[in-house]
Amino acid sequence: MAEKRRKLTVAIIGAGAGGIAMGVRLKRAGYDFTIYEKSDGVGGTWRDNTYPGAACDVPSHLYSFSFELNPWWSRTYATQPEILAYLERCTDQYGVRAHLRTGIAVTEARWDEGPQRWQLTTATGESFTADVLVSALGMLNVPMVPSIPGAGRFEGRSFHSSRWDHTKSLAGERVGSIGTGASAIQYVPAIAPEVTHLTVFQRSPVWIAPRLDHPYTPSEQRRFARIPGAARIHRWQIWWTYERANFKADSEQTVAQTAFARSYLERKVADPELRARLTPDYPVGCKRPLMSREWLPALTRPNVRLVSEPVTEITEQGIRTADGEEHTVDTIIFGTGFRANEYLTAVDFYGRDGRRIRDDWSDGAEAYLGVTVAGYPNLFLLYGPNTNGVNSIIFIHEAQVNYVMSALRTMTRRRIGSIEVRRRVMDRYNRRIQAAMAGTVWTAGCRNYFRTPGGKVVTQLPYSGGRYWARTRFLRPWQYRTRGAR
Repeated sequence: MAEKRRKLTVAIIGAGAGGIAMGVRLKRAGYDFTIYEKSDGVGGTWRDNTYPGAACDVPSHLYSFSFELNPWWSRTYATQPEILAYLERCTDQYGVRAHLRTGIAVTEARWDEGPQRWQLTTATGESFTADVLVSALGMLNVPMVPSIPGAGRFEGRSFHSSRWDHTKSLAGERVGSIGTGASAIQYVPAIAPEVTHLTVFQRSPVWIAPRLDHPYTPSEQRRFARIPGAARIHRWQIWWTYERANFKADSEQTVAQTAFARSYLERKVADPELRARLTPDYPVGCKRPLMSREWLPALTRPNVRLVSEPVTEITEQGIRTADGEEHTVDTIIFGTGFRANEYLTAVDFYGRDGRRIRDDWSDGAEAYLGVTVAGYPNLFLLYGPNTNGVNSIIFIHEAQVNYVMSALRTMTRRRIGSIEVRRRVMDRYNRRIQAAMAGTVWTAGCRNYFRTPGGKVVTQLPYSGGRYWARTRFLRPWQYRTRGAR
């Protein structure tokens, strides 16, 4: 009841999995909160990415909330429609929908020191205020479209994979796909059988392991639904598999995984010239680990061509590469990923004394536990800097939400107006984070989205998910500056 009497107001930006998890906890605790979402519904990346073949690369039973296990997942790795339906169901089941405002694009968030509140401004000029601000923007929400000379003169259609154009079928078309990342390895095999010709432009090769995906049988689903603890035990078995990951470049695990990926490539691609162009010169994990049984076979189809020459320009009729060849296409798809290492680019955040987070992060994003930032009172981040890569992001989200709730309880109990992590605490934490990056696969010489142009790893967490969970169980008040009384 203390939390209800406190009437602390909370604004959440983003209604993806993180925003929903935060909303569920706030609803249970009786807080006054609003979720602002720029699109027309919940789901975040699972609403945006509707490309053919879209699916998760984390097993379904782990890519779900611990408070809402789903015994009816259809297969090991759920597809986009099924994940979106799950998130929609959670939003309704836990009463979060009533707190959701869609079609509201927050463009600026400014801390007002006087009343100790956040002032939010939207793209349409509307203003809202809240005592506490939670950013659930994520890191895979701003598409990366490379700046290629001549892009504006292309006479066909072009789109990013996360903004798939469903208005016209690709059947019978000549298609050029730029990029060979996590999205491309899913949509390329899906569209290859229907297009006349598909040219895949590869900047650098990626290691591929087979995805061990299978449908859950009705009997398995009934067991998960009816036997107490069956689904949770299955979930924890998957979790422990991820916890055993070793990210050191010279570890036995990394060496074995690289050897396995190499042997898989050799088994699936008979052409030595093509196989050579598909062989990376870095260990597994340096780029995002990818799993597919369809990607390599798709590249050996007679109507698919892999081009590894750099793209130099886009012409009226297609794509020209560094060797001078012009590849005529009807449609260009950018499977070029997201601006993952540029956090919070969709909103301008202004903290104490007018400081802007984009300026403070000019050398790479930093936060304490990936959640709080010195100079920005009452601001909490979900999926913030250095919280990626070690386990299901849903598990990480729940740990972060728990930390935010601990902060809110502290503010309520002590009648605190604002709470802000101490600069020395944040700096010490990030020095340790960066020191732990030495020798990891993420710094093993490849070009990846984990690092800034200067080489700083800003997305990955060099610790286990369990260790992170333990660190975020409770907020430690002595690590924070508090101001004002309510």
